[in-house]
Amino acid sequence: MYRFIWLKDLKAAVHTWKGLVWLLVTALIFSAASYLFLTNRELSLLDQTEMLWLLGKVIIGAALLVTVIDASSLITAEFENETIESLLLSPLSLGGLVLGKLLAALTTWLVVYAAAAPYMVVTAAGSRLTGAFLVYVGLFGTLAVLGFTLLVLAVSFFYRSLRNTLTTSLVILLALALPALFSPVLKTSTLARIAGVANPLDSIFAGLDNVLVDYHTGLAANLGFLVPVLVFCVLALGFLMLSVRAFQRRGIAKD
Repeated sequence: MYRFIWLKDLKAAVHTWKGLVWLLVTALIFSAASYLFLTNRELSLLDQTEMLWLLGKVIIGAALLVTVIDASSLITAEFENETIESLLLSPLSLGGLVLGKLLAALTTWLVVYAAAAPYMVVTAAGSRLTGAFLVYVGLFGTLAVLGFTLLVLAVSFFYRSLRNTLTTSLVILLALALPALFSPVLKTSTLARIAGVANPLDSIFAGLDNVLVDYHTGLAANLGFLVPVLVFCVLALGFLMLSVRAFQRRGIAKD
């Protein structure tokens, strides 16, 4: 039954022009970023590996923004349209509902990644990093999208309101993204280093730097950057389980 939810949300996202606007916008962002990196006088002076690192950050950042906005409506739309009760009275379990919504969000990420792949190949041409660029952007991006989707779904069960869920989710994303964009010079204090380890986006961007700038393309050399992101996913899953249990205790009606 989870496949029914997955396909239902997927069709809603791709069968109308309004549902595909986000894909056009992300493609334009990737086009503009690639064009600037390759033609702008100042940016073209950057080393090619630094260009790849910046483009990887743009791709993952755009994907997270699209995913957070899309995932915020996956659960809350069922509450606001008053369809959640009919879904739960069907043979579909609550776990199946969550799994279907999660797969829909991950499919959105796959579409964004497919749209970004040609830009990555063109930008990495001649660097011998094309394969590593594609693999690690896909790996780090998948873990980031997975963790944030689980977090947004958990918030959705607590608020049951699109406005509150979207606002909270964007604030969380912004709070994690801003420190990750700071210069390394500003991260020299002990507190800043501890916060950087706990921040999944900081680990992702540092991991891309390790692969693309320092040429450490082996998986073992990047486990230190992957583990914090995996921990974030596990914590987000735990938060989702708690919110689902709280929802089951309270029932359909709000407190």
